[in-house]
Amino acid sequence: MTVARYAARTTAFAAAYLLAYWAGIPLAVLSPVAVAAVWMLAQGRWGLRRFDVITLATLTAASAIAHGAGMLMAFGLAAAVTLPAMIFAVLLERWLPGWWQGHGDRFRPRRTRLVRLAAVAALTAVTSVVLQAILSPEPSVYDVSLRLARDVVTLLAVTLAGRALLRPRTPQRTGLTLVR
Repeated sequence: MTVARYAARTTAFAAAYLLAYWAGIPLAVLSPVAVAAVWMLAQGRWGLRRFDVITLATLTAASAIAHGAGMLMAFGLAAAVTLPAMIFAVLLERWLPGWWQGHGDRFRPRRTRLVRLAAVAALTAVTSVVLQAILSPEPSVYDVSLRLARDVVTLLAVTLAGRALLRPRTPQRTGLTLVR
């Protein structure tokens, strides 16, 4: 991948993340952690994840400051989004190697794939909720459980939708002919 193409992909993911972040604050139904997690997962195979982490943390901190947060709170929010996104990408690559690229699925039953994906989403959501609970003063049980459910559902939905859109279901045959 060229540097220009990598920069274009990073810009597209940054725009999608900012849209989710700005829309997710007043609506409270859209989790920016899900978009950040898919960003880290999709860009991970290019080996430049450190630049994506820096970009994600900077965008989160700048958006939080634009919303009126102080500098320390902005850095805390950046950590509360970036760390779960990294955990999601690393765990998914470890527990389901090759799943995002579309290979390796033949040897795993569908149930196993979904259970592992759900486990990764749940662990990521728990990490996100714990970090956000540390930042917010006296979170209620209702708020924590609602955030946990929202994060798990959006992580699963965004990941499955992203993989379905980017990867074909059937292998494409190229250059094969029928010999009689």
